[in-house]
Amino acid sequence: MVYRYDGSFDGFWSCVFMRFRNRETPEQVLAPDELPLASGVWVGTRKDWAGRVRKGIRARFGEEVWDYLRDGFLSCLPGRAGILLRMVKRLYRSGEKALADCRDPDAAALRKAVLMLREQGHKLEGFLRFSGCGGVLAAVIRPKNGVLPMLAAHFSVRFPGERFLIYDEGRKLAFFHAPGQRQFLPIDGLTLPPPDEAERLCRALWKGFLQAVSIRERENPGCQRAHLPLRFRPWMTEFDKEEGRPALGAGKK
Repeated sequence: MVYRYDGSFDGFWSCVFMRFRNRETPEQVLAPDELPLASGVWVGTRKDWAGRVRKGIRARFGEEVWDYLRDGFLSCLPGRAGILLRMVKRLYRSGEKALADCRDPDAAALRKAVLMLREQGHKLEGFLRFSGCGGVLAAVIRPKNGVLPMLAAHFSVRFPGERFLIYDEGRKLAFFHAPGQRQFLPIDGLTLPPPDEAERLCRALWKGFLQAVSIRERENPGCQRAHLPLRFRPWMTEFDKEEGRPALGAGKK
């Protein structure tokens, strides 16, 4: 048996609900972009079903376990829906120790994926660069993992009085924050306007500062790539060559 769902977060937990309600054991749980020609049982997204599963897991195992499973779904782990479905079954059968059983291939893969997601989210909390766009701070990212909810929580606390937008162009999802308002919005594409004079000045000052504190004699490309991965640089102001020479070259520490 194969479950098919719409790929959404609530859609997956609807699959979990159906699995327990019908006492079924699907071999796979597939989103539309996974084996599109394969047949299977379609599971419609039911927010009430998803809510009941979420409430049950939180009540029985606590918020930390729920966060762990949520992050597993947001990760880029191949076949994560099927792995999570099996892990939820083991969780109810054996308790929290099932998540820490590294002898279990599913548990080991899930743990690795969650650690990778959280590490990437933590790095982006420091590497994310906002640009002023008509009274709104905007940033574009394309991470491997779905870290947007993690960034949304972090920057909502850090900038509670600001209006800002973070757009994950890989997942076509944006988060908008304003005082008293927070929401995730599906957006097919986002093109930011050219920077105005104030934004160009801010970028130039930032690059000038980084040039001033750089020490050319201590260039260490390997160290920089370890602490500042190449995949983050396309969206970082200091590596933007449009405004002139970047503040940090490929070999600067």
